[in-house]
Amino acid sequence: MQSRLLIVDDDREMREALRDLFALEGHICELAPSAASALELVDLQTFDAVVSDVRMPDMDGLELLDRLKLSHPALPVVVVTAAGGVHQAVDAVKRGAFGYATKPFDVGQLQGIVANALDARLHPGESLRAPEAASSVADMAIVGEGPAMRSMQTAIDFVARSSAPVLITGETGVGKELVARAIHTRGARAARPFIAVNTSAIPQELLEGEIFGHARGGFTGAVQARKGLLTEADGGTLLLDEIGDMSFGLQAKLLRVLQFGDVRPVGSDRVHHVDVRVLASTHRDLPTMIKEGTFREDLYFRLNVLSVHVPPLRERPEDIPALAAHFLAQACKRAPASPVRSIGRDALEALAQRSWPGNVRELASSIERAVVFGVDEMIDENQLSPAPLVGAAWGWPFPPDAPWTLQRLSRAYAEWALEHTGGDKQRAAEILGVDLSTLYRWRRKLPE
Repeated sequence: MQSRLLIVDDDREMREALRDLFALEGHICELAPSAASALELVDLQTFDAVVSDVRMPDMDGLELLDRLKLSHPALPVVVVTAAGGVHQAVDAVKRGAFGYATKPFDVGQLQGIVANALDARLHPGESLRAPEAASSVADMAIVGEGPAMRSMQTAIDFVARSSAPVLITGETGVGKELVARAIHTRGARAARPFIAVNTSAIPQELLEGEIFGHARGGFTGAVQARKGLLTEADGGTLLLDEIGDMSFGLQAKLLRVLQFGDVRPVGSDRVHHVDVRVLASTHRDLPTMIKEGTFREDLYFRLNVLSVHVPPLRERPEDIPALAAHFLAQACKRAPASPVRSIGRDALEALAQRSWPGNVRELASSIERAVVFGVDEMIDENQLSPAPLVGAAWGWPFPPDAPWTLQRLSRAYAEWALEHTGGDKQRAAEILGVDLSTLYRWRRKLPE
């Protein structure tokens, strides 16, 4: 059913990208470059849902949400936050937002959340899936029935019974966050929040405020107080991904949380208590880091009360067929226009013979490329090249008379992808591995 959406974002590329995304589903989209203009539009027109960015000048998305809840309480609002803005998203839901997505967002997940919001608007009172369940629970499953995975599943069941810290180890790409989520959902805290933060993805000077929160005026730019992720996860679970990248000074402050549950926001003299189960994951060799003086030994022993090791994919080749089928289903859902529906026997044998240095993540990317570039119903061995199939499949469009500037290259790359997808911007972005706003930005790098 055609619905009217109001898209609010101060970034023109993102506004237009979201408009194109939802227009493909048949929705009518109105664009607003600011929260103030959005308020004017909802007073003049009727909308079925609002999709709004959080970080905007003058009036942010949270204030817009508050005003819409007062003036149009039945209008569902979906907020979009930047990476690291989990606290804002959680705050938005508490203030009445229907759901949230984080940038760079998963297109299918955002579409599912908005679809649920529209259902809630058109059919009030009916039972709906939770917004976070818009992507299938099966997408978060731990796939594999081989001996290594059965042993790991048993370990998860045991540690889930406790509230003690858990250290999850394994190479990059093995699925450590999935293991953390399984520990949370199988334990007594399953109904409480699960929050994950990648400590290597946030500048170390900002990470303390992200985890512990900060007082108003606690540092330059802190115009208002905010809760940290430890407080947001109170009663639930906090995953500190890539704990080995955390600064030595912040390690000491985390140690006190593990010992006493005490949290002191940056710039505050007040300490409050939280009840949070802390899980930590790393691909690093922490004992070696202790010897080198870059990781605290006392923190290591506090985190390593219980441990779960996630085996690399090369040690469980018997699970590759099941994983390939799982990722094939996910990729087909994200690229419904692709004709691919199955994987040939020769392709499965080729997958089983690889060493997979990137582990499960590399396997997923290989299947995704084969689906996006696929022209037949079945994937064969030749379509599963470890390298992207850009040059082999369609011909590289860039002449060797370099040097090319990065601006010129990105523009040509975007135009090439659009040419070979028949102008389908969403599929072109999937091929390039970027979101729609980046695709728009690349196309505008150079004048026509």
